[in-house]
Amino acid sequence: MTGEKWRIWAARVAVVVGAAVVVVSLNWLWGYATTDNPKVIEDPLIVRVANAACASMRDEAAAAAVGTSAPMAQRVDAINTQDNAVVELITTMHRMVDPRTLERDQPTDQWLEDWQRLVTARDAYARSLAAGKPVPMVLPVIDGQSLADRLDNVGLNCRVPLVMMEP
Repeated sequence: MTGEKWRIWAARVAVVVGAAVVVVSLNWLWGYATTDNPKVIEDPLIVRVANAACASMRDEAAAAAVGTSAPMAQRVDAINTQDNAVVELITTMHRMVDPRTLERDQPTDQWLEDWQRLVTARDAYARSLAAGKPVPMVLPVIDGQSLADRLDNVGLNCRVPLVMMEP
């Protein structure tokens, strides 16, 4: 093969290899772009409903907040009111979003379960206050991650209000 023919073949091979690299790269990027991130809630409907429900929950939690020096009965009422706001958030999500949509966006069910875990922990604390034997509120750690981290880090504008972390 002469030098000129060799160059033509080398150019053809380079074009084919380059095209193959581009096709494989675009295919990989498309697969990545259309895959659900299991750590972030991404569905637009879920995000819209969750953001609205969270804003309402934050407002209700802030309105019900009382100081730690308030009488026990008032503190228990505040905790129960705030917990009811969280239950309303969970109920709104289930009422406004189709269950299949909730299942498709992976962390959504877990996120809603985590809100229920927060209510359960706060309820146990409120019961101890009402019984006159207060014990510290203990939030569970799940898969090595604190409950607050799991609730706060799903890509939504829905952080646990500080008044709910220290009732």
